[in-house]
Amino acid sequence: MSCGALSLALLLGVVNAACTVTRPPSAAVAPAAVDTGPEQMWSTRAGRRWTGPFVVRGDTLFGAGVNRKVYAVDLSHGTTLWSSRLSGMIAGGVLLAGDTVYVATSRPQGAVYALHRATGRRIWRTSLDAVGAPLSLSAGVLLAETQEGQIMGLDPANGTVRWHRRLGPARIPALPVDSGAFVIATTDSLFRVSGDGKVLRRAPSPGVILSPWVRFGGGLVAGTTDSLVVSIRLSDLRSAWRVKVDAPVVGAPAASGDTVYAVSRRGTLYRITGDSAVTANPIVALSWPVTAPVTVLDGAILLGGADGTIRALRPEDGRELWRLRLLSPIELSPIPLPDGMLAIGGNGDIHRYRQ
Repeated sequence: MSCGALSLALLLGVVNAACTVTRPPSAAVAPAAVDTGPEQMWSTRAGRRWTGPFVVRGDTLFGAGVNRKVYAVDLSHGTTLWSSRLSGMIAGGVLLAGDTVYVATSRPQGAVYALHRATGRRIWRTSLDAVGAPLSLSAGVLLAETQEGQIMGLDPANGTVRWHRRLGPARIPALPVDSGAFVIATTDSLFRVSGDGKVLRRAPSPGVILSPWVRFGGGLVAGTTDSLVVSIRLSDLRSAWRVKVDAPVVGAPAASGDTVYAVSRRGTLYRITGDSAVTANPIVALSWPVTAPVTVLDGAILLGGADGTIRALRPEDGRELWRLRLLSPIELSPIPLPDGMLAIGGNGDIHRYRQ
């Protein structure tokens, strides 16, 4: 998050502290025994401080770090298969399509790269302004959003710029939707853009949104810095519903079945349900700062904290089921695997666990 966005989030948190909201229940109880948690298979370190998103394909994890490197890590043993150094700071993790890994950089040199999945060798590089959000791909178009507000449509085969539109600065990735179109969220507007760059629809943004949209109930859900969780319809990008919480929501919610889980900047975990009358019900008020988006795994809610700990909470009452202690603040959500999960610490450390 940029310093300006963080200041805005903190300011709004202070302003909304005076709003009337439902008082959450008491803090979570002490954790269960450590041996009830998942079993660690291996732990390794690759680079420094990873950025999301990651991609898991088969037995390989693809990701990027703030040290300008892209990594492929073997999930069987935690060994690094290859690393590829780029010429700038990586903006927004990696994107994988077929045998190609796509990645973008910001300062000091903005560019989009295509790398061979098997070796990390560069296929092509296209210079752009500094890219400010993760890349997106749909219907043969690779979409890059620059910090200056340009939306660039690239040919994924060779990096040629097919078209560009100035829509405004976007901090979160464009979301591919039906018919090869994208939903793009700028600081004040929502756009539905076709694969050839035509703006199909525009609507005002329901608030300042700093984390990716989540698909839910045929629409999209996100949290805002003015203490709302909102849902929009894909058909017209208008609000389907919105609910008030007790502080800004800067991490992505998680959808599970007919329920959305979101956590506020104050550390209150909410359950959001309902059809005609959507309500946000507080589950638990946490006594530690949450620093990672919500993840739902095997019926438990996983939250990462500033103390480098991932905690699993029971969704009914927020009771702590188990905890894992990693390195540095947890900024990235655990990655579910068929037999467990990957946990990413704040110092380039990666841990595989088996349930």
